[in-house]
Amino acid sequence: MLTSGVFGYLADYFVWCLLLLSLLIHTWCFFQYFPKKRWRKSGLALGNSLIFLSLLGIVSLAAESYIRFTVVETDAFGMSLPARRWFALHTRLNEMGCRDKEWSVDKSDGIPRIAFVGDSFAYGWGIKDVANRFTDIIQARFDKKQPHHTEVMNVAKPGWGTEKQINPIEDMIDRYHVDEIVLCYVPNDIERLLPTSQEFNPTKPPNSGFFNLDSSCLVDYLYRRVWLPRIPTVRVYHDWLANGYSDPEIWNLQQQQLESIAHYCRQHDVTLRVVLLPFIKTGGQKYDAPSLHSALTNFFNDINVDVLDLLPEISNVDSQSLVVNKLDAHPNEKAHAIFAEAIWNAFYKNQ
Repeated sequence: MLTSGVFGYLADYFVWCLLLLSLLIHTWCFFQYFPKKRWRKSGLALGNSLIFLSLLGIVSLAAESYIRFTVVETDAFGMSLPARRWFALHTRLNEMGCRDKEWSVDKSDGIPRIAFVGDSFAYGWGIKDVANRFTDIIQARFDKKQPHHTEVMNVAKPGWGTEKQINPIEDMIDRYHVDEIVLCYVPNDIERLLPTSQEFNPTKPPNSGFFNLDSSCLVDYLYRRVWLPRIPTVRVYHDWLANGYSDPEIWNLQQQQLESIAHYCRQHDVTLRVVLLPFIKTGGQKYDAPSLHSALTNFFNDINVDVLDLLPEISNVDSQSLVVNKLDAHPNEKAHAIFAEAIWNAFYKNQ
């Protein structure tokens, strides 16, 4: 683990320790040997500065040590050292790269298979125990109702949008012979159709151009907590999505992708259902979640696909109680429990 990268560059950490030690030694030498009587005013200012810097260094190194070696949590983009540590400790992937058990291509007779296909929301980003994901909660409910009668499969990867989900859906139908696809649609599934440039890409927040963030977990934390939310490409992310949906050409392309999924499912006599997963927190001025979810619901109704909008399920709940942490607005265990309850009641309660 010490050389895996999840603790950053340890050589840098030792350099910070040596710098602090050097500062403390110089401060001690100053008070021991500096001619204070001869340079009283300048000596007082320099002495106070050294004391301040020494105290600041001690506090900073303590914070650096705490974040570097004890904090294990995700952030919105999964780029920080604590986030990389979280993924190393809490995620196990199957051969398809999904956070689920290994699936058998041999399907037992009479055992329905339901594949929930999605992105980081369905993946359980920030959820330590997969038993607390909505897909696994639904599996547990099926098992409680009739053990080993229904198989729920979690087919999700962070960053997957609709374009990336088409081939896995076809694979689940052709190879694993699933009976039902539940498309876990998040409004950012349209991302790959939206315009980006080297200077403007809201899906990839810029790293600091002045400091290697892997060199200091404290600086990395402050950068992501204080500076990153103020960067335009991050601040306007939801407005960028809203512009995509309001663009007739982009929205038409997204509709075509979704219709191709529905068509493939019908061709192979596979039930397709859609769950609209909402953002827990949003920003910007143009993003209107109720209107967008209504438009998506109407679209799926028009192509005769059962759709469940989960936005109303969280509309009266404090958003802060539903997110993974302050740096990560992915849904937490409480949100997943709410999602599972609504999906179960809408689709499976009376089966």
